Amino acid sequence: MQYKVVKEYTDTPEYPIVVVQGEQLTVIEESDVQGDWPNWVLCRSKGKKGWVPKQILAIDADTAIVKSDYRAFEHRLEVGERLIAEFELNGWIWCEKSDDKGAMVGRL
Repeated sequence: MQYKVVKEYTDTPEYPIVVVQGEQLTVIEESDVQGDWPNWVLCRSKGKKGWVPKQILAIDADTAIVKSDYRAFEHRLEVGERLIAEFELNGWIWCEKSDDKGAMVGRL
């Protein structure tokens, strides 16, 4: 599916979390399943901290093992740009621009 940007988006994290399969993380908190951001887990590891989709984690108490690679990179968007969606998860769309591959873009 293709999308056309209708509103500028520049609120991107300065240091997005990047995790790899097999990595061990410490669980800080889980989002409220009834809230605006269900299925996200705030995690940390050496030198990093951020929200990770619960679906890619094997959680046991306060420890999580990453089941697949993930990076929380977000595009900066300008009105009129075209995006090609790859998949949707937890209200976010992972998409492609010609110069940035595999970034997630805004909430649905």
